[in-house]
Amino acid sequence: MFVHKDIIIVFIFILLVCLLFIFLFLKDLRSVIKNLQNFSGKPIKSSRLFFFKLYEPIIFNLNSILKKYQDNYRIEQLRVFFFNYFFQHFPDPLLIIDQRLQVIEFNSASGQLLGENIKNKNIFSVLRIPELSDLIDESQKKKKPIEKEVDLIYPSERIYKIWISGSRDVGKNKLSFIRLFDTTAEHNLQNLQKDFIANASHELKTPISVIIGYCETLLSEKNTTKNIKESFLKTMGNEAERMSRLVNDLLSLSRIERTEFSPPDEKVNLTDILKNVQKICKERKLFKRIDCKFLIPKKEIFITGDESELNQVFFNIIENAITHSQSKKPIEVSIKIIKDVVNLTVEDFGIGVATQNIPLLTKRFFRVDPSRSRNSGNTGLGLSIVKHILNRHNANFHIESEIGKGSKFLVTFQTNSPNLLQ
Repeated sequence: MFVHKDIIIVFIFILLVCLLFIFLFLKDLRSVIKNLQNFSGKPIKSSRLFFFKLYEPIIFNLNSILKKYQDNYRIEQLRVFFFNYFFQHFPDPLLIIDQRLQVIEFNSASGQLLGENIKNKNIFSVLRIPELSDLIDESQKKKKPIEKEVDLIYPSERIYKIWISGSRDVGKNKLSFIRLFDTTAEHNLQNLQKDFIANASHELKTPISVIIGYCETLLSEKNTTKNIKESFLKTMGNEAERMSRLVNDLLSLSRIERTEFSPPDEKVNLTDILKNVQKICKERKLFKRIDCKFLIPKKEIFITGDESELNQVFFNIIENAITHSQSKKPIEVSIKIIKDVVNLTVEDFGIGVATQNIPLLTKRFFRVDPSRSRNSGNTGLGLSIVKHILNRHNANFHIESEIGKGSKFLVTFQTNSPNLLQ
């Protein structure tokens, strides 16, 4: 059969055109695939394609799918970032353990408490808590979180409230989440409150018992002589005064503790305050047994503070030195200024205090010699009040003492004022 030459040429032309279209189509397809493989986050453009009209619906759908993917990816990234940030910077120690009870993750607070090399270690070698095994078993059996207060033995003895999540399936692993909340300070505060109530009750018990006993004696004994009555009433009056001083000191301590973290904003003159304290000491005849030498500068010294509270501070320190030091020489009260720092020193030359007792001097109701202090009418709260007032004034209180040589009480006021002297 004979095929005309023109027909063959037309057929070849059509074939070449088809091949060209197929090539261009495949080229467009390869370009789309390449854009997907090297996706940079920018939308794919169909205008660059030869068959852009054909690919336009496909490109539009692909861009929609990619946008949703990007949005979901950003959300997941934020979740991961938030979890990592929250987990690492959470103030309490957090640990994650697997089904083999090995630590697979921990936060920075755990690292500070237990060390940075606890990863992949057994939880029982990391947390020395006697009942920890039973708590983990209980949480895994019940499949719900449990919470209990426990004693941590190592690396330091503290009290923690432990929270265990119970096991959760994460991929092929079963993970448990452990949180430790330090309740040591809370327990110490409770113990302080108990000690405070016990000490206050003990301090009030003695004068109350004396007053009640003497009252009963006076009421029951009709033939009591006038001298005995006067002696009894004098003792009762002394005990009542002692109770009054104790109650006043307790009220003062309570008031100061409420305002301890609210620093004063008034400008006060230290030289005037010391002169006033000196006057009060003379009026109360504190210098009858031991003299006191006041080395007060003539120029005025101004700091930020509360005048009435600073009066109480300096009087308590001086009274403490006069009452308990048995100083062989006059007690010295002096002020020195070094740049923008004011140092007030009260120094005695008496019996001194043992080194181990110095940190306890500002503790409530602490007495180096309880019997002698009670006889002097001391409440055991004076230096504790001083400490809290100076905390409010952002001042340092330092005590130095040596047995047989005396004690030195140093109060340091920090100030940014360039004009302390006026």
